[in-house]
Formats: sequence, structure tokens, C-alpha cells
Amino acid sequence: MTTLEFRSFRLNLKDVFTLSHGSYEYRDTAIVTMRSGDLYGIGEATVIPYLGVSLPKLKSAFERVKSQLESFSWENPGELYQQAAPLLAEDSFLLSAIDCAAWDLYGKRQGKPVYELLGLNPTAIPLTSYTIGRDTEEVMKRKMEVMPWPIYKIKISSGQDLELIKNLRKASDSTFRIDANCSWEPDRLYSHYRELSELNVDLLEQPLPLGQEVQQDKSKHRRDLPVIADESCSGIEDVEKCADWFDGINIKLMKCGGITPALEMIKRARELGLKTMGGCMTESSVGIAAMAHISPHFDYLDLDGALLLANDPARGVTIDAGKIRVPNKPGLGCELK
Repeated sequence: MTTLEFRSFRLNLKDVFTLSHGSYEYRDTAIVTMRSGDLYGIGEATVIPYLGVSLPKLKSAFERVKSQLESFSWENPGELYQQAAPLLAEDSFLLSAIDCAAWDLYGKRQGKPVYELLGLNPTAIPLTSYTIGRDTEEVMKRKMEVMPWPIYKIKISSGQDLELIKNLRKASDSTFRIDANCSWEPDRLYSHYRELSELNVDLLEQPLPLGQEVQQDKSKHRRDLPVIADESCSGIEDVEKCADWFDGINIKLMKCGGITPALEMIKRARELGLKTMGGCMTESSVGIAAMAHISPHFDYLDLDGALLLANDPARGVTIDAGKIRVPNKPGLGCELK
């Protein structure tokens, strides 16, 4: 038998963070703890207002399903997921927290790290990018100077940002990844795309708004500059349709519902010849640890959410100049401070 607990934290950012959906100075987040005897597992659900996720909504959903989830019998996280998913079909962020907590607890029961249970090599994790939020050119350059990094993910918010990217390129020879967050217009996409290929950019993420991806033309895409779906790909049901318009998909645990469905998305993407990217929200080291354990699967990684925080409430995974190190401890290897 397991018991569940719900706690909330406010994650303050080191700097104001701006993307096409707006600017913010903090994110609230929920940590779910799953206890069984002397062992426990933890998982995270971050509040993202523009995706319709709020702390009251998370708390309400948790209270609604708590007793049912505690009554379920399961031997492995996949069995719990199959029982929990129908109850939380509209609450993927909370489902992810529960699924990741189950993987953490399961690993501790088995006495092994989650990556080992999945047959993965933690030394094969790709370098993660570091995100530079949309700001003035001077501020963005300052952030790059303060945080030297081999790969920067540059957030842009309109189709007029090419000059900014060119000027940032003069300040750094690191690889750039461009995340347009749905802000480009279809008639400008491929003229911009051609210019990006000359600026040491190795991927373009979600250039067009959700629903307009049908105006993309994969025949124009270069192998060294794939177009990656983010907003257009939330769960397993989206992977196949993205194959017509994108070269790869960005998988985020909270959007898809946790480690269990993320593994299915990775499998399907490979079958369709799609690249895969492991992404994150602004989240603590609890959420980052969960994604880190499956990160050897990915071609690209954007796992810097906790690095942007001034008050990370957890510890475990460490990141140094893009290199992620996962503790060799049972479960996810993270804990609240």
C-alpha cells in the first residue's frame, strides 16, 4: 500500500524570463510524494498558466484521485500508469508527477537507479542547451557572458528576430538552437530558415503556431537543421501526425504524462524516423532528474530548467557546462533539501 502527499513551492528565477507567451519572475510547482513503508518517491508538476495549469487545479485533481490511487495494487510503474491515466486524462502534469514518483519508488525498491532498470548508460547523455530568454540584445549577451555554455537555446518571439540572432552570433561561437514558440509567419518561414543554416544553428523548434504546421514543407529541410515540434506534440497520439511536417519532436514529461508514456513516444518516433529532443519546463531538480534518467535515448537535450532558478528546493542531478551527471543511487537519485 502507498500513501500520497502534495506540497507546493514557489520557484524564483535568477532573471526575468521572456518567451512569446509572456514574461515571468517565478513559477509555482507541486511535488507529489509517494510513500511505501520506509521508502518514498517524488515527482513534480509545474504550474504553466498559458497551458491552463494552475496550483488550485493541480490540488483539486490530486484530492479527487488520491484515495483511488492509494488503493491501487501495482508491481511496476507501468501497471500504476495504466490505472491512473484514465483518472487523469485531463491532468497530464499531475499524472506525470505521480508516474515519476512511482519510478523513483520502484527504483528504490529494486535498489537500482532508474537508468539501470531501463538498460541505459548515463555517460551517453547528450549535452544540454542553456536557454537565453527573449530580451534586449545587451541583456541576452550579458546572460551568455555570465553563463559560458557550448549550446544556447535562444528564445525569440517574432519573425523579425534574425538581426538579433546575427548579432548574438558575433558574441559567441557556441552552437545555437532557435525556439520560436509559434511566433513565425508561414510566408517568412523558409527565407528565415535559409539564413539560420548559415549561423551555426543546429535546430529550429516550433516556428509556426499550433495548427499551421501543415504549411511546413519537409522537402526544404536540411538534415543538419531539423525542424522540431514542441507545441504540436504533447502525447503519443501526436507523434505520427508530426512526422508529416517535422523532422523531430520535443518530449516533455509533464505534457505527455510521465516517464512511462515518454518511453512509448520515443519508440514510436524512432519507428517513424524522427529525431527526439528531451525538454523541460521551468522546474526544480525533481523534474529534471526524472528526464535525466531517460536522456540517453535523445538526440538533443534541453534540460536546464533548474539552472534558471534562484531557489531550487531539491538536489540530485548536476549540470556543468552542458554535461549532466546522474547520481548512482536507487530511484531518481534526487531529494528535497
